[in-house]
Amino acid sequence: MTKEEWAKIEDKLSSPFGYVKLKIDGYNVIVEVRQYKPLHNVLAVFIDGEFKTKWCLEDCEERRRFCFRHKSSLLTAQQRKKLKRECKAVREDVEKKLTVYTYYPFWNSFRSMKAHFIKNNTSIELAEDY
Repeated sequence: MTKEEWAKIEDKLSSPFGYVKLKIDGYNVIVEVRQYKPLHNVLAVFIDGEFKTKWCLEDCEERRRFCFRHKSSLLTAQQRKKLKRECKAVREDVEKKLTVYTYYPFWNSFRSMKAHFIKNNTSIELAEDY
């Protein structure tokens, strides 16, 4: 994909109700601007015209290629502060056990979505209707 095509896609997704159709490694992907909450729009990703909840819950190809991964900790700020006093091995083990990854079918940023798509897919092209 060229810089001009990426610019065209970003332009289409910058307006409310904008959408683009992409062909990514054999998947027909639609990216739409959707309202997430008042005054907050996101880029929703649909694969072959749908999005299944199980893709966010189970490890699968669609989740790795198209979903946004959010990392969060179950530790409070106070617990993290106390944990800094521990040795590195203990600290890393506790942080690893108490880290949760959540996957979402939407993106807040075009740049992060583009970078993720490029990193995790080999062939990205605009669909024929454009």
